[in-house]
This record gives sequence, structure tokens and C-alpha cells, in this order.
Amino acid sequence: MLEDLTPPARVHTCKVRTIAEGLSETDRAIFFEAVDNPTWAFKTLSNELAKRGIVIADNGIAKHRRLQCSCFRS
Repeated sequence: MLEDLTPPARVHTCKVRTIAEGLSETDRAIFFEAVDNPTWAFKTLSNELAKRGIVIADNGIAKHRRLQCSCFRS
């Protein structure tokens, strides 16, 4: 009965991508522009987004900007 019991595959999603999918086209463009802009410090951007109701940790922004998130893995 339990012969095929295996743990489920973990799906690692990028928080930046997840948030972007829920935004309007205009907001998505602004969001990606800010995330990709090195002028924005990770923590500062995280704090400013939180003030607008978008909760994302500075680590999530950093991983995306450094191309270390699941968006850039093959």
C-alpha cells in the first residue's frame, strides 16, 4: 500500500517573481526597474516596498539581483 511513498519535490520559487506576477503591468515594470537598479540598497528597497504593502525580504531582492534565484537556474 505504501510502496510508492516518497517525499514531495520541493519547489523553490523566487519571491521577486511571485510578487511581480500579482502586480499590474505598469506596477510590474516599476517593480522590476527598482529591483534591478543597484542604486537601491536591498534593505532600503525592502522597507519602501513594505510601506506600500509589498512584503519581501532584502535577501530575496539580493538573490534575484545577483542572479542566484530560481529565475536564473536551469
